Amino acid sequence: MIALIQLGDVAIGAVFRAGEKSADKLSALRSRWDQESLRTAAEVWARWTVLAERGAAERERGQRGARRAVDTAVDRLAHSELVERLVDAQLERVLTLLENEPDRVRGLIRGQRESIVGEALGRVRSGAAAGDSAVDRLTLKMSRRGDAP
Repeated sequence: MIALIQLGDVAIGAVFRAGEKSADKLSALRSRWDQESLRTAAEVWARWTVLAERGAAERERGQRGARRAVDTAVDRLAHSELVERLVDAQLERVLTLLENEPDRVRGLIRGQRESIVGEALGRVRSGAAAGDSAVDRLTLKMSRRGDAP
């Protein structure tokens, strides 16, 4: 558990260090731009575009790295011995409950079955009503065509 806390502290420390480095780099970049003369708007736009492309690439790289880190952490947690013991204990508890109180389970299954049957019956009824109205419209159109001279 201590290692997990330390890992979080390391991650937070790394983020702050990256922020400091970014601030240093930005400061150096600003001073270099102040020293250089920007001659044309095209030159400014070209530099802007290069920085935007680099920023987008770094953002994507960072997101991929973050996804990999989260996936790895979740995978390790899901396969940890502690989680496996917790799942086994809860499963044993549920199975014991099912064994000792089958009436509770029967009531749940009966209620589920009734709701599924009711839903299916409702869908059949609404489909039949839609079919009836379509047939009524079709016969009405056909009977009007026969009346026309």
